[in-house]
Amino acid sequence: MKSTQKTLVVFGRPKPPSPRATNRWVYFAPHVFSAILWWNLSWIQLIKWIRAKHLWLHRWNGRIQVLAMLGQIITGTGLALKSPTPGIRMLSIAYGAAMAYVWTQTVYHVLRKDIVRHKYWATKMFGYAQAIALQRVFLFFFMVLTVAGVPLYTPLDQLQSQAARDAETLQMFNDSFSMCIYSAIVLTEWYQAAEHNQLLEYRVQEAKEKLPLTGNGAAKPLLR
Repeated sequence: MKSTQKTLVVFGRPKPPSPRATNRWVYFAPHVFSAILWWNLSWIQLIKWIRAKHLWLHRWNGRIQVLAMLGQIITGTGLALKSPTPGIRMLSIAYGAAMAYVWTQTVYHVLRKDIVRHKYWATKMFGYAQAIALQRVFLFFFMVLTVAGVPLYTPLDQLQSQAARDAETLQMFNDSFSMCIYSAIVLTEWYQAAEHNQLLEYRVQEAKEKLPLTGNGAAKPLLR
């Protein structure tokens, strides 16, 4: 009598995670944790009456935000190094370097108790950090344009293969990432330029007072 040997077949068995995906979690998990701290508490720093009447809250929350932003910069750069797209990888590293510089200036001036310059750089850091929030806006905008028939991207239902749909989705994601970083930096610089317009006017008046006078009492032009 022959004995039959049964074989167990398991369909849809998940593949073990790759070392690349496993290492990504080393950066991704603390990045999310730091982002949660930043996005839920950073807005408190912008409220003037808290800074005026509850300075202790502003200072302690500021310490938390400094650590949260430092965590985002380090882990975000680590995630950028693992990006499969070279252009996005370079852009992310450059953005991380810009954020690190702004973060350093913010901390440096508050340690020197130079509140005016600290406020300037802290505002810049908050503005630059809006990039990821703006990415959601741009991604939604690109999706709406695609559904509306604007020939910016190929609608996913018109693509024949899953690989083509994945490539189109990745392209949309990459474009939204590029636009969000550009927009966050430019809008921040425009905002601060408008905020310091009064200072520029003062410097213009100061420059005019230092110019030599002509015979009729008018100031000589700077350029001829």
